[in-house]
Amino acid sequence: MIMEDNIETGNKENQSVKCEELIGLKERYEILIRARNFHYENFNKWMAYFYVIIASIILGFSYIISKNEKYSTDYEDELILLGIAGFTVSLFWYWANKGYYYWNINFITLVNHYEKNLLKFKEHERIYFVFANKSVQNNYFSPLSGANISTSKISIFLSYLFTLAFGSYTMTRLLKKCVCNMGVLIGISIPLTIVIILMFSIISKLCFSSHHRHFPDLDIDSSRDSDYDANNKLTT
Repeated sequence: MIMEDNIETGNKENQSVKCEELIGLKERYEILIRARNFHYENFNKWMAYFYVIIASIILGFSYIISKNEKYSTDYEDELILLGIAGFTVSLFWYWANKGYYYWNINFITLVNHYEKNLLKFKEHERIYFVFANKSVQNNYFSPLSGANISTSKISIFLSYLFTLAFGSYTMTRLLKKCVCNMGVLIGISIPLTIVIILMFSIISKLCFSSHHRHFPDLDIDSSRDSDYDANNKLTT
């Protein structure tokens, strides 16, 4: 009897420990979800600053162009300054988009890791792994349907185009005294701007990367799921 009581007590203690561990995992999981949402909300706030500044710069261009027919010569310095400002702000906007995408993928990977490996959620219960009706509303040609397009990647690409446009415009202004042919001038300005963006990207890595070297680097396979079968459809 004493031995049976000891075994039963030990089983209850083990169950209690497992229950406490599960509660701790769920709490950390909830914190992770909140951190991801907080990061997303802050990103939307930060983006508003870039939109306002870039819109102001474009309005500055519009004001100068509408003010004087000879704006190209009378306001040469002002146009160059606006071009440099537009390039700088767009470049920071581009970096901010890339930074958000980097951290967002990290949060989604961690959430998937918690759901699969730690909390042992069933496949159809995993929030960031399952997708409802992939083929529904996935039409790239219909103007009234949705499609599987990454809004984060579009934002990155759009900010890159703005950076390239402002940079190329400024470069044509700076080089037009040396190059008279407009076609040649544009052909030089665009590749040169791309090179400058790449060079500044090295600076961004050195000066603006997040200080996370002291963070543990979890080796989580995010490319595929070992239990995933593309031909297996879940029915609920």
